Amino acid sequence: MHTTPKILLAGPWIGEFGWELFCWQGFVRKLSKNYDKTIIIGRPTNKLLYSDFADEYIKFDPESFKTDAWNCHGAKSAKDIISSIPHTDYLNGVFDIGMRYSQKGVTDTKGLFFSQQDFIKLISDKKGKKFDVIFHCRNKSTGSDRNWSYEQWVQLKEDLGNLSVACIGNHESFHIPGTEDLRGIDLDELVATMNESNLIIGPSSGPMHLASLAGMTHLVWSTEYNRVRYEKDWNPLRTKVIFYSEGGWNPKPLDISKIIKNIV
Repeated sequence: MHTTPKILLAGPWIGEFGWELFCWQGFVRKLSKNYDKTIIIGRPTNKLLYSDFADEYIKFDPESFKTDAWNCHGAKSAKDIISSIPHTDYLNGVFDIGMRYSQKGVTDTKGLFFSQQDFIKLISDKKGKKFDVIFHCRNKSTGSDRNWSYEQWVQLKEDLGNLSVACIGNHESFHIPGTEDLRGIDLDELVATMNESNLIIGPSSGPMHLASLAGMTHLVWSTEYNRVRYEKDWNPLRTKVIFYSEGGWNPKPLDISKIIKNIV
């Protein structure tokens, strides 16, 4: 007797990258085990996150939707999805499985979406370059109080002497003289570089969260509020992390360089 295959069409994820890593892709991975075929709708850059279980990946750039952290959910309705992607083969019966916040928020570790997830170590099949240290020199206008100044990054690079260093991030991020410029590389290349390199550093940000799933030691600074997230809640593989809260978002470069020299 012929049976219709069960198909999961998931996405698009609309929200910040860190929340996609720890409150969405793991959830969909686990959910996919109940289906015969899984189709993911996602940003053009993020296919690697789903490549171990997705049968098909539809690239979708959600320019028309909100992307701040407090709107972490899929498109608001099946109509929004259908009108947004050039794909019609499997759209019958599409429903919204986007994640919503509860009153307690996704970081409530007893919540359905946070606890029912499967995570894997992210490994790229591309050849990555190896560096002693990777800088993520955040320079976003949103939350600008979290940015180090260009001069602080330059000072840190000078303090590190001959250690090999690369800069990653988008093209808003700083590139520091004497480092290799890897800003703007695709996710496959970034993960490949993380798989090969020793340490990534920077303020709390998407690349720091990615390092957790890539199995890369990361030194991250922020306020004490974020410690549990980095050390436990958003570290399912128990990747080595050095969380530094002395100085909050603005620690002294010399203090950071001392920690780095004890690691690499």
